[in-house]
Amino acid sequence: MRVDAASWLTLVSRSGSFDARATFVRGGVESEHRLGADDPLHWEYTVSTAGREARWSCDGGELRHVTEGRTFRNPVPGGADPDEPWYFCSWLAVVDTWLVEMVRPVDLLARVLVDSVEEEGGGEHGFVRVAARPMGNEPSPYSGFSVPDGRSLGLRLDVGLGCLTEVAVTSADGARSVHTLDLTSRTP
Repeated sequence: MRVDAASWLTLVSRSGSFDARATFVRGGVESEHRLGADDPLHWEYTVSTAGREARWSCDGGELRHVTEGRTFRNPVPGGADPDEPWYFCSWLAVVDTWLVEMVRPVDLLARVLVDSVEEEGGGEHGFVRVAARPMGNEPSPYSGFSVPDGRSLGLRLDVGLGCLTEVAVTSADGARSVHTLDLTSRTP
């Protein structure tokens, strides 16, 4: 498999606009997660589970959370620029941590012990299957797949999109959950 590393790094930086739809299935219950981002301060995130929906959004000036008919608002600190933490983590602080780790696989792969790697498909738009175990040897800004608790991970990395499209998590007791992601880049 040949990969244009410069193009791939541009994709995983997520500096452009994109839409993501993810599903999480555990114990027969499915939840759907939708994230649309124009930039780090203009995004909308919606979670639907068992007929209930919650929505978070940022319009550049205000963070908004709507759930069960109630709306909560918080102003985004004035003068936010790309060097301030609020700018680059406003949606990361809100979106479920497992979705963040799928959209930004470099964060995840720095904290796992890789047991095997297999190519799937051909060309530069193929997939890579990775079997791994969380190491947890670095402090993480969020807890997600990288927490070391005896679980194992089956990861599917879409090299063309620069993100994980599937993560199967098998816990130490054998319980299994599956996370899938559809990601579409938009032109700015």
